Amino acid sequence: MKRLFSALRPDEICSSVHEIDYERLRGAGYRALIFDIDNTLGEWGCPQISEAVYALLQRVEAAGFAVGFLSNDSGEDRLLLKAQLGAWPVVWRAGKPKTHGYERLIALLRSSPSQTVMIGDQLFTDIWGAKRTGLYAILVAPVSLPSDSFWAKLRRPLERLLLWLFSRENPPHDHADNR
Repeated sequence: MKRLFSALRPDEICSSVHEIDYERLRGAGYRALIFDIDNTLGEWGCPQISEAVYALLQRVEAAGFAVGFLSNDSGEDRLLLKAQLGAWPVVWRAGKPKTHGYERLIALLRSSPSQTVMIGDQLFTDIWGAKRTGLYAILVAPVSLPSDSFWAKLRRPLERLLLWLFSRENPPHDHADNR
């Protein structure tokens, strides 16, 4: 049980992708960033990401990060989003928290687990899969809880309980802390 508990614990918690200290991550030796899409970069099922998020992705790439995306969605009905993300690798139907999607994307990014950061909004998919793969994992608050998928809505109360339990122990790194 303790092993599962630690596998669900993020290394950092931030309020959004815009609040992450990417410069600190780069200084700590990370070279690749994997982003979840739904409720991390935009609402669940978003047809495209905002201009602000797109600009952030361009900035982190210009700062030297390899950027990629991992989604359990099929992406079939998201043509605008696919066009927007076309310059970067995307693994659809990733099967998170299984590790194969992470491993495939890490290879596409020409990175290694020790140099890769996963950024997502769900403990039981994004964070658990990242930790199982050996990645540094950053949990961000969901962009829009009402837009969550049915399954995510079922998991959120348990996530809140786990986050409360984590906060009572040694808290994960604050986004301002150094590794």
